[in-house]
Amino acid sequence: MIAKCIDPKDGRWTDFLSRHPHDFYHRPEYVELCGKYEGGNPAAFYAENGASQFLAPVLIQNVPDVLGAPAGWYDCVSPYGYSTPLLAPAEESLEVFLESICHAARELGIVTAFFRLHPFLALNHDVLGKFGRVMAHGETVYINLTEPEEEIWAQTSTNHKRNIKRLIMSGFTVNLDEWNRLKDFTAIYHMTMRRLGAGMSYMFSQEYFQDLKSSLGDHLHLCCVVSPAGEVASAGLFVETQGIVQYHLGGTAGEYLPLAPSKLLHYFMGKWARTRSNKVFHLGGGVGSAHDSLLHFKSGFSRYRKRFFTFQMILDEEKYRMLNQVAKVRSPGVDSTRAEFFPPYRR
Repeated sequence: MIAKCIDPKDGRWTDFLSRHPHDFYHRPEYVELCGKYEGGNPAAFYAENGASQFLAPVLIQNVPDVLGAPAGWYDCVSPYGYSTPLLAPAEESLEVFLESICHAARELGIVTAFFRLHPFLALNHDVLGKFGRVMAHGETVYINLTEPEEEIWAQTSTNHKRNIKRLIMSGFTVNLDEWNRLKDFTAIYHMTMRRLGAGMSYMFSQEYFQDLKSSLGDHLHLCCVVSPAGEVASAGLFVETQGIVQYHLGGTAGEYLPLAPSKLLHYFMGKWARTRSNKVFHLGGGVGSAHDSLLHFKSGFSRYRKRFFTFQMILDEEKYRMLNQVAKVRSPGVDSTRAEFFPPYRR
């Protein structure tokens, strides 16, 4: 049995991905990118036992200074997106791997670990539950690209169909991978985040998007809906990996909102993804996994749903209790009992 924390340059990381199913969230280049913009040391917990292997990308972050913790106390969190731990090929090894990884994490001074699980790369929740807490969140929407095109269109809501046809008849066009429009995308994305009241953690910079392009290369695609006047009305970033196309980030210019150009955006990308023999087009869920208007919008493209889960682990109970007590004293007005926020002392 080998169980240790490895850095993105370790060849075992890329070797694992070259032989097993994964998504772009697991690529070492993407984890490094998240380390730069989310904060934390990019790494992965890696283990192998015979022919079985385990890989869990993480960002290792210092415990907040305000809590007065000694140096060498850390938390770890999966990078932005569905960067779930991966196991191959035998699921029966999961419990053995988790035991080994927990030991390795404690040796590094890690107090808690938080993982966002992937809707299409499932792990056994009963086994995970022996080592922490599996939390159910909202639904996500996906299009099954293996179905006939007419069946996919039949699942599209009447309202979506009407808007899509109207946009096409009005002269709106769609272009793909015209990267000279990245600045337009950034402006529209920021406009959308401000309109939605999104937190600063969602206000990715122009530099972030340029770095994302450098990190993901041909896996990343920029799709823009262009008005008859030549303006970008709606745009999105999509990532294609091993048969899965993920809608990553996007937005719509305020003046075009009444025309709903994002419907044409997703319709086009669904057709494009299918022509490239992908299996799944994952649209994601609502804001913060809520059952909101965004989820309702996405639901207009497909009847298929997946549940989004997170996995919370307390690796050092004594340190965890101590940090929560300090947080309670220093921030008495903050509700640290809400189960969906983990670890509570970071609230």
